[in-house]
Amino acid sequence: MKYIFHLAAMLLVTTLFWSCEPTEKETTTRYKYKYKTVEGDPLGTKIYTLDNGLKIYMSVNRDEPRVVTQIAVRTGSKQDPADATGLAHYLEHMLFKGTSNYGTKDWEAESVLLDQISDLYEEHRNTTDPAQRKAIYAKIDSISGAAAQLAIANEYDKMIGSLGAQGTNAYTWYEQTVYINDIPSNELEKWAMVEGERFRELVLRLFHTELEAVYEEFNRALDSDFRLSYYAMMEELFKNHPYGTQTTIGTSEHLKNPSMEKIHEYFAARYLPNNMAIILSGDIDPDEAVDVIKRYFGDYEPGEIPEFAFEEEAPITEPIVREVSGVEPEFVTIAYRLPGIHSEEALKLRVMDAILSNGKAGLIDLNLEKRQKVLRASSSPTSFTDYSIFTLSGNPRDGQTLDEVAELLLEQMELIKSGDFDDWMVEAVIRDMKLNELRASESNWARASKMTNSFVYHQEWQDVVNEFNRMEQITKDDIVAFANQWFGENYVQINKVMGENTAVKVEKPQITPIEIDRESKSNFYVQWDSIESRRIKPVFVDYQRDINRATLDNGLEMYHVQNKNNELFSLYYILDMGSDHDLEMALAISYLPYLGTSQHSSEDLQKEFFKLGLNFDVFSSRDRVYVTLSGLNESLREGMELFEEILADVQPDEEALENMISDVLKSRQDNLRRKGRVMSALVEYASYGENSPMRNFLSEEALRSLDAGSLTEKIKQLTSYEHRVFYYGPMETNKAKALIAEMHPIADQLLPYPEPVEFTALAVENDKVFFTDFDMVQSEMSLVTRGSVFNKELLPAASLFNQYFGSGLSSIVFQEIRESKALAYSAYAFFSTPQRADEHHFVRAYVGAQVDKLPEACNAMLDLMNDLPRSDVQFESARDAALKQIETNRISRSNIFWSYESARKLGLDYDRRKPLYDALQTISFDDLQTFFDANIKGNAYNYCVIGNRKLVDHDVLKELGKYRELSLEELFGYEAKSSPRKPIGRPAMQ
Repeated sequence: MKYIFHLAAMLLVTTLFWSCEPTEKETTTRYKYKYKTVEGDPLGTKIYTLDNGLKIYMSVNRDEPRVVTQIAVRTGSKQDPADATGLAHYLEHMLFKGTSNYGTKDWEAESVLLDQISDLYEEHRNTTDPAQRKAIYAKIDSISGAAAQLAIANEYDKMIGSLGAQGTNAYTWYEQTVYINDIPSNELEKWAMVEGERFRELVLRLFHTELEAVYEEFNRALDSDFRLSYYAMMEELFKNHPYGTQTTIGTSEHLKNPSMEKIHEYFAARYLPNNMAIILSGDIDPDEAVDVIKRYFGDYEPGEIPEFAFEEEAPITEPIVREVSGVEPEFVTIAYRLPGIHSEEALKLRVMDAILSNGKAGLIDLNLEKRQKVLRASSSPTSFTDYSIFTLSGNPRDGQTLDEVAELLLEQMELIKSGDFDDWMVEAVIRDMKLNELRASESNWARASKMTNSFVYHQEWQDVVNEFNRMEQITKDDIVAFANQWFGENYVQINKVMGENTAVKVEKPQITPIEIDRESKSNFYVQWDSIESRRIKPVFVDYQRDINRATLDNGLEMYHVQNKNNELFSLYYILDMGSDHDLEMALAISYLPYLGTSQHSSEDLQKEFFKLGLNFDVFSSRDRVYVTLSGLNESLREGMELFEEILADVQPDEEALENMISDVLKSRQDNLRRKGRVMSALVEYASYGENSPMRNFLSEEALRSLDAGSLTEKIKQLTSYEHRVFYYGPMETNKAKALIAEMHPIADQLLPYPEPVEFTALAVENDKVFFTDFDMVQSEMSLVTRGSVFNKELLPAASLFNQYFGSGLSSIVFQEIRESKALAYSAYAFFSTPQRADEHHFVRAYVGAQVDKLPEACNAMLDLMNDLPRSDVQFESARDAALKQIETNRISRSNIFWSYESARKLGLDYDRRKPLYDALQTISFDDLQTFFDANIKGNAYNYCVIGNRKLVDHDVLKELGKYRELSLEELFGYEAKSSPRKPIGRPAMQ
C-alpha cells in the first residue's frame, strides 16, 4: 500500500510540473510578435530574436510589480587573450562607468585625456625598466586626476538606483558576463534607455582607480583557501583549455600590465547583439517589452563572433594528487572531467550526483554524514560548453586524514558502479529535482538564471524544458554503466592542508585620490530624469486579514496562510525558546538527525520522507526552535505520522552522541581557522564583551558529561512546551486545523519556557582597538558602537541613511573609499535595527583593504562618519529608490506570516513599511542630518581588526584608541589544541 502511495506522489509531481513531451512552436495568439515557445513549459517562456540577432527571453510572473533583468553576453574568461588574462572581468567593472553621453561633463576634452592614458598604459606595458615604469605610472596618475575632473562618477548607479532597482550587480565566469538588476515593472522603458546607451560604446573612464579595486579583489581571493584549491583543481583537470590555464580574475602580472587597447578590441569583437541576450522575468507585457528593447537595442550592428577553438585534453590515466596549503580547515576534493553540457553524459551526471548526495537520502548523506564517518561531505556537478566536471568533497573528523576521507568518498562511487543502491532511487531523485524546480519557479531570480544559462550554453529551450522527460528515460542500469565508463582512476585529488599560504599578492601602485563630483548631471541624465513614469500604489500586509487563525486543544494557536499557487505545503511547530533558554535542548536538536525510533532506524526515516517527497527538520536559533515538515501536500498525513513518531519515540544512541560531541569539538577548532568566524567573534566581543552570545555554549567537560537518554528526553519534551503552529499550503483553514488536531497530540498542561540568559550590549565611552592575529594577505576592520534601545521612530531616517550613505554602488561610502580613493574593494556602513524590542540599535562600518592601506581607509571612513557629505541629487535618488522599492515589493505566500513574526518580536502588530513609506514622502536632508548628528557623528568606537601581526602597523592602530590584542581563546572561550586520533564513525548500515 505504501508503494502505491509513493508512486501516486511521484505521478502528482509530474502532473504538476511536466505532463507531456514538450514541443517547440511559434505563437502569435494574443500577441503582435511571433515568439518561440515550448508547449508544456511551466515558466511560459517566450523567446524573440531581433533582426540584429539580439535574443529576448521572457517569463511572465505577476506575483509582484517587479522584473528581474539579466543582460547576458556569451563571453568570459575562456575568451581572454592568453597574454591579458582577467580582461573580461575588468571590462565588466568598466561598464558601470558611463559612455560619451553620460558620466562626463565634457566628453570632447575628456576623450583627449583618456587617449593619452591609453597610450601611456601601452608604453608602461612594454617597458621593463622599473624606474621608467614608475615614471610612466606617475604620468598616468597625473593625467587620470585631470580626466577625473571631467567625469561624473556613478551616474549609471544613480539612475538605476533612482528607479528603485535592487541587486544591481554583474558577474564574469568562464563563458559569460552577465549584468543584473531587479527593477519596478513600470520602469522598464527608463531601464532600457540606460542599458541601451550603456552597451552602445565602451569608455574606460576612471580606469586606474578601478584597476586598484580589482587588485583588492585579487588579494581577497588569495585569502580564500577554497578558491586556491579550486584553481589548483582546474589547472590539473585542464592542461590545455582556458578552464584551467587561466582564471577569471587573471594573473598578478597581467593585472599590473593592463592594456586599454586590448579591452576595446575585446569589447568590439564580442559585445555584439548576436552574441547577447536580454532576459526578463516578472510582471511584463511581452509585446510592450519587445517594443521597448527594439527601441533602444534594435539599431545595434551585428558582427561575426570569433570562433573558439581548443586543443582536446589528454585522458587522465591515473590519480593526480596535489597539495594546497592555507590557514583554513583542511578538506579534500576529488574531481573528474567529463563531456560538456550538450552531451547525454551531462544529464546522467546530474542524476548520479543526486543519488550520491541530495541533502536527504543520498549515499553520501546516509553512509558518511548520518553514520558520522566524516565531518561533512558532498558531491557536485558543473557543466560548461566544452566539458563538465564532477567533484566529491569532504572535511575530516578529528584525527582523520584526508586520504581516509578520500577513500570513503570513492567507496560511495564504487557503490554506484556496483549498483548497490535502492532500485527506487533513480525515480525518487528525479522527482525531488522536480520539486526543487517547482519551488525555484516562484523566484524571478531563478527563472531568469535558468533562461540565462540556456542562452550562454547554446541550449535550445525545448531541450531545457524536456530535461526531466529525458531523465525519466534513464534507468538504474544506465547509471551503473555510466559510472563504470567515466569514473575510474581518472581523477584529480586536491588535498587542502593546514600550512602557510605562499600566494603572491598584487602590490598597490601609487594613486592620487580623485575628486568625486556628486552634483553634476550629464545632459543624458537630465533628459532621462525628465521622463515621468506612472507610480505604482504600494500594497501593505494586514496581519489580521491576511493570516487566518484558529485555536487547537489547550488554547494552542494555529496560523494559516493558503498556498494558491501549487500543491506544496510547509508545517511549523514554533517554540519561543532557543539556545539562550536551554543549551542542552539546542544540542539535543543537533543530535536528533542521527537517531531513529523503536520502529524505524534513522536511515529508514530519512528514506521514507524522501520517497514521500517531504523534508523533515528541527533547528534552533538563540530564541526560537522550529520543528518543520514540508513538501507535497498529498503526503502530509503520512508525513505527520512519521513526524510525530520521531518526536514521541526517539531512541537514544550513545555512540552517535559520542561521535557528535567529537564533531562539535572539531568544528569549534575549525572555527578558529576561518577568517569570517574570527571577525564575527571579534565583533561580538566588541559588542558584548566576554559575556557574548557567541561564547554561550556547553564546555567540553559539560558536553562529555551528557548522556544520550537525557537528550532524547529533551526532544520528547519539545511539544510539551508552549508552542504555536503555522501551516502554509493548499488546504483551507478548517481542513488544515482538523488534520493537525487529529495528528498532533497536545499535552494537558503545557510547560512554560525556561528563563533566557541575558546579554547586555556594551556602551562605548572611549575609543578602543581590539586586534586579533590571523595569517592573511589583506586586513579587515569593523567599527562598532551601541545605539539606543529599539526605537521605531528612528526607522525612516535610519532606512534612508543606509540607502544614501552606507550601502550600494551609489552610496557615499562606496564612492569615497573605493571610487575616489581606491582604498578597498569592499566598504560599507549601516545603522542596524535589532530583532527584538529590548535590544539595541548598532552603528557598524567595515573596510577590507591591503595592510598598508588600512590606516588611510580607516581615516577616510572616520571622516565620513563625522561629517555627512551633502548631495541633493544623490539624496533625492536614494529617497526615490526607497519609495519605489516599497511601492513594488510584495510580501506574499508564507512570507506574510514570517513578516508578522518579525514585527511581533519588535512589539509591532502592523506592517512596518506603512509608516516608513508615509515618513519618506516628506523627509528632507535636514532630517537626515539631524539623525546623523544624534546617532552617528562623534561616536566613540570599538575598532575590530584582523590581519597578519607581522604586517600590521600596530603603532597606527594604537593612535586610534586604547589598544588590546585578543587571542583566539579570549574571543571564542576555548583554546586551540590538537586532539589524538580517534576511531572514525560507526559501522555502515547493512
